[in-house]
Amino acid sequence: MSSNYAIIIPAFNEARTLRDIVESALEFSNVVIVVNDGSQDETSQVVKDLPIKLIEHAQNQGKAASLWDGIQEARKHQVDYYITLDGDGQHAPSDIPRLLSKLEQHPDDIIIGARLSDKSAIPAKRYYANRIANFWLAWAAGYPMSDSQSGFRVYPARLFEDLEISTSKRSSFVFESEILIKAAQRGIKSKAVSIPAIYTQDARPSHFRGVRDITLITLMVARHLLLRGMYPQGLYRSAIKPRLLPDYQGKPEYAGYLMGLLSTLVIIMTLGISLLGSLLYVRKTVRAATCRADYDFVVILGKQLKNNKPDREYIERLETAYQLYDKNSHLEFYLLGGITTDSEISESSAGADYLIEQGVKPAQIHCEEQSRNTLENLAQLRESFPSSDLKIILITSPYHLARAGSMARQFGFKVSLCPANTINSKKMIARYIGEAILLHWYITGLIYSRITHNRAWLSRISAR
Repeated sequence: MSSNYAIIIPAFNEARTLRDIVESALEFSNVVIVVNDGSQDETSQVVKDLPIKLIEHAQNQGKAASLWDGIQEARKHQVDYYITLDGDGQHAPSDIPRLLSKLEQHPDDIIIGARLSDKSAIPAKRYYANRIANFWLAWAAGYPMSDSQSGFRVYPARLFEDLEISTSKRSSFVFESEILIKAAQRGIKSKAVSIPAIYTQDARPSHFRGVRDITLITLMVARHLLLRGMYPQGLYRSAIKPRLLPDYQGKPEYAGYLMGLLSTLVIIMTLGISLLGSLLYVRKTVRAATCRADYDFVVILGKQLKNNKPDREYIERLETAYQLYDKNSHLEFYLLGGITTDSEISESSAGADYLIEQGVKPAQIHCEEQSRNTLENLAQLRESFPSSDLKIILITSPYHLARAGSMARQFGFKVSLCPANTINSKKMIARYIGEAILLHWYITGLIYSRITHNRAWLSRISAR
C-alpha cells in the first residue's frame, strides 16, 4: 500500500457498488477520498466505517465540483499523484497497477485508463460520442488521444498548482475534458493504458448524456480553438501527422477519422457552403420521396430500443412498413440492426416481434443482428441479399433518408425511399443538421477514396 497516491472517488447514488470499490482502493493507498455528491440513497452509510476521508455535499453539485473538492483534500496529504475513478463499477481498482506501470515510464504525464479498444463491450452511442470528443479534444490539446472521456486517471499533483478551471454543475463532464487542454498548455500530455470496458446489464443509467454533454464539450473546445486562432498546429499534430506514418496505409479502421477531418476542412474552406448544400439535399430528398409498393423487398432500418422495445420513432418506421403489407401481402421484410446500448435483444428482433404482433407472417421477416450503424446495416444486407434482384423499398425516418439512400445506392441497390411518418418537433431540426454533417462526411470520403484509389476505404463504403 502506497502513501504517494491519493485515490479520489466521486459518488452520486452509488450505494450498490461503492463499498466494494473503496475496499479494493484501500489495498493500493492509505489515502482514499470519497465525495458523496448529494446522493439520495445510502451512499455515505455503506462506507462510513472504512478508514477514508468522506466529503459530503448537501446538494448535488456535479462531477466537476466533486473531483475538485476531492483534489483539494488530496493536496493536504503531500502526495505526488492523484488517482481518480468512478464509483459505479465501470472502473476496477484492480487495474490501478496497469496505470502505475505506465506512470513509471511517463512520470510527468497524465495516465488514462482507455476503454475504447474493446468496442464490442461499449454501448454504441457512448462509443461514437467518445470518438467525436476525442477528435476535438486532441485538436485543442495538440496530440492524439485514445479515450478522452475516461475518468480513470492518474494526475501529477503539480498540475493543480494555480490551475483555474470551471467546476460549475454545467461543467460536470466538461471538467475532465478541459483539464486535458489546460494540462497540454502546461506541457503535460496524457498517455493511455488499455483497460477492460465494464458495462454490466444491471448497471444504473449513466449520468453522462451523450448529446448534451458532447455539445457542451464541443463548445468548450471551440472556445479554446478560437482563442488560439483555430490552432492549426494542433490539428496537424493530432490528426494529420499520425495518419501520415507508413503503418497507417491500408488500415480502413482509421480511414473514417481521416474522412471526418477532411470533411471538417472542406466545410471550413467553403465557409460552410458545402454543409448547407448537404442540408438542402437532405430536405430535398424528403420532399421527393415516394413510398411505392411495386418492389418485393422492404428494408427497415433499426433504431435504438427503449426498455427492449421499439421507441416511438422506430414504431413509426414499422407502421409504415405494415401499411405497405396491407397493399401487398407478398412483401419480404428485412430488418436491420444488432444489439446496441444496454438492450438485451437486437433492434431487428424487436422490430420483427412488433410486425408479427400486427399480423405479418414470420416466414416473410428476415433479421440482420450484427450491425451497429447505418453503414454496417447496408454492408451486411448486401452480403445476405438475393443476388438476382437488388431492388428495395428503404424505410427510415425522413431526416435519415438522404444518407441511407446514398449509401444503399453505393452498395448496388436500386432504392425506393419511403419516409416514416415522423412527427416534426424541435428535436427533428437538430437531427436534420446532424444528418447533413454525416452525409457531408460520407460524400467527402467517397470522393476522396475514388480520387486516391483507396481500395481499403472504398471496400467499406461501397460495392464499386
